[in-house]
Parts: sequence; C-alpha cells; structure tokens
Amino acid sequence: MKCKIISISHKLSNWEHQALQFYSKQLPSSFKISYAEAKPASSKNLDKESILEAERLELVKYIDSDSHVILWDRKGKKINSNSFAALLQDKIDLGISINFIIGGSHGASEKLFKTSNLILSASELTFPHRLFKIFLMEQIYRASTIHRNHPYHK
Repeated sequence: MKCKIISISHKLSNWEHQALQFYSKQLPSSFKISYAEAKPASSKNLDKESILEAERLELVKYIDSDSHVILWDRKGKKINSNSFAALLQDKIDLGISINFIIGGSHGASEKLFKTSNLILSASELTFPHRLFKIFLMEQIYRASTIHRNHPYHK
C-alpha cells in the first residue's frame, strides 16, 4: 500500500521527523509512506478565502492522479480506529493508493472539499498541524496492527 501524507507545513523539526520515523519503521514492508509539505500561504496581505485558495493550489501539486484522496477536516465524517483500519484494508485489497491531505491553519477550501473522495474527522478537538501528521501516522500503524491481530490495539 502506498500512502502519501500531504500537508501545509514548514520544514519538519527534528522531533517531528523522529516521531514519524518511529511509526514508519514499525509498519509492515508492504506499506510505503511518503510525505509532501506544501508551503503555507503568507497571510499578511490575504483574506481567509485567498489563503485557502493559495494553499489548495499548493496541495494539489502533490496529489497523485490515481490515488484515493482523503481530506482531514473537523467538518468531516467522524471515524474510529477500527473503521479507519477497515477503510485502509479495503484500499489495500483493491490496490489503490491513498493521498491524505492535512490543510493549513484556516482549514481547507470548498474546492478541495469537492475534489476529495472522502472527508474525515478524527475528533471534535482541534489539533496542531505538526502533531496531527504524527497522530495520523500512529493511526496508520494502529490500523496495520488491527489487521495483523497484534496486541498494540486493545
């Protein structure tokens, strides 16, 4: 399974890189994870809608044309770990790659909502974008353990 996590973010800090590597190394070799960091829009002279559109244009540069695009946003469908594991397994069974999108601090544009295959929400809580990428990697790892009946997910 090929997964790409596409996010609006600055260069990863050392601790972020270490956390992502921690989960990546634990995944089965059949999982290929890649990352793409799109540059945040400068908010000095732009209104919110202009920022969202500028960031959308940056994000779509990294989307693979043959992938299933999942946008993470608080307005999305709530999902739990078991359902997320089933979703990933379904895409694995079909041989479909997934591109996960994490928007910027203002969220995602309506155009991005319309072009995504699925919009998910992990929680009612708001997460810092730097932490959410790590959180998502942990959930991908957790999904892999659920399907292997590994005791990590109890």
